[in-house]
Amino acid sequence: QVKCGVRGDSGPGCNAVGMIDRKILGIQHLYGRPVYARSQQCSIDSPQNGPLPPDAPSWCQAPFDPEGLLSSVMAIVTCLIGLQYGHIIVHFQKHRERIMHWLVPSFGMLVLAFAMDFFGMHMNKPLYTVSYTLCTAGTAGLLFAGIYTLVDLYGYRRPTIAMEWMGMHALMIFVLIACNILPIFIHGFYWGEPNNNLVSFCR
Repeated sequence: QVKCGVRGDSGPGCNAVGMIDRKILGIQHLYGRPVYARSQQCSIDSPQNGPLPPDAPSWCQAPFDPEGLLSSVMAIVTCLIGLQYGHIIVHFQKHRERIMHWLVPSFGMLVLAFAMDFFGMHMNKPLYTVSYTLCTAGTAGLLFAGIYTLVDLYGYRRPTIAMEWMGMHALMIFVLIACNILPIFIHGFYWGEPNNNLVSFCR
């Protein structure tokens, strides 16, 4: 049982996202190995999974779904904001108009995101809070406007060839990483002994 005694708590296991998922979906349908199980409060071997410390809080053993109901709603909002960025290309023909319609909302979202974070609604990726959504969408809008200016306005396409390739193969890259195919593939190349690989070299 998860014991939560602080109103507005956004900590692991004691937040609105977890509560709604437990009430609607049921605790047996939630992800049983949440990321906070590797925290210092929940694992002696932190940052790896390990035995519970003697004074571990009750929520350490509580399941939590990072793709829960509320989190999914905010992820959909992020997609809709991205769709709006795309609509600007369709409805505005001049470079200046497009860039301004990207920059103004993006700056507005960033200001609002940091204001919300300052007043208590913190940026939190596992919970996909409103402030996190606004921050990521605003940052993406600024980057998109910058790359558009660099490539379409000034014609500097060569520096963005790698990003263009990644954008064209985004789903494939996601599958390779999410299914651990790419890490396994990288681990397979080593010199001398298995520990001498690209992953250990980059650490």
